[in-house]
Amino acid sequence: MLGQGVVKFLCLLVTFFGGVTSLRDVMLLVQPTTVIRGGTAALVCSRDMQGAPLYSVKWYRGNHEFYRYTPMEEPDTRVFGLPGIYVDMNRSNGTQVLLRRLDLTLAGNFSCEVTADSPSFATQVATKFIDVIALPPTAPVLKADKDRYQPGEVLRANCTSSPARPAANLTIYVNEEPIRSSETSLHPSESGLLWTLVKADLKVTPDLFVGGRLRVACIATVYDVYRSSANLDFFTPDTDPRPERITLNGASKCFQSWILVLLLFLLPVVMGQDIYTFLDYDDYDEKYIPAAIASLVGG
Repeated sequence: MLGQGVVKFLCLLVTFFGGVTSLRDVMLLVQPTTVIRGGTAALVCSRDMQGAPLYSVKWYRGNHEFYRYTPMEEPDTRVFGLPGIYVDMNRSNGTQVLLRRLDLTLAGNFSCEVTADSPSFATQVATKFIDVIALPPTAPVLKADKDRYQPGEVLRANCTSSPARPAANLTIYVNEEPIRSSETSLHPSESGLLWTLVKADLKVTPDLFVGGRLRVACIATVYDVYRSSANLDFFTPDTDPRPERITLNGASKCFQSWILVLLLFLLPVVMGQDIYTFLDYDDYDEKYIPAAIASLVGG
């Protein structure tokens, strides 16, 4: 009987203290989880203390502690030097930490470790990955091997992104439909970032000239935070704008006009001085020079 009473008492004791001091449901919320280089991230550590007093909350990048909150100490917050970590002390406390000016080297796992006070000193850790990215500074560059294509020819296009981290994803479209690339490659830049090169080949058919135009586009994306594009338009021979040509008739008119001008200047030499009395040079300028100029452009 005595033994059973002791067991029951111990069970009640464990149940009582367990219900009062247990720690559970530690969760870490990061906003945003993808940060553009130089940006800001908020880390919020929530928990259910179940009535137990809080001993400490510690924040880690990987295995390195960079911030600690201990409500029973004075001061109650401490920052530990870690290269690239800038804690906004005015907006950080036992529940949240605000990080500013995040650099690419800080991409990785961030954790909050919550510890309850005596008698349990229960501890739980929650971890989230934060990605720090660098966006392409300029739009992609799209090129083709020719300026004009006829049905039956092969259109060869290539698209290049500017350096980024991660490398930009490039997709080539023809009339808003993606086409399969023939080659995709990544290349390192001097800054340590990566630029992308994509090539695609397409046999040109008449039905690709929708409304007389074939459009090739290249779209660059980085996750869901960046999107940029470049376009090339190719026209059918009937609609492709061309420089105006001088026709044979226009050339004949031009030749005749210059012959007329030459004869007008040579006649006084041949016929004598009396011809000059019949010529009004001001009137000639007004009537004949505009006509001669017009004939030069096929008028």
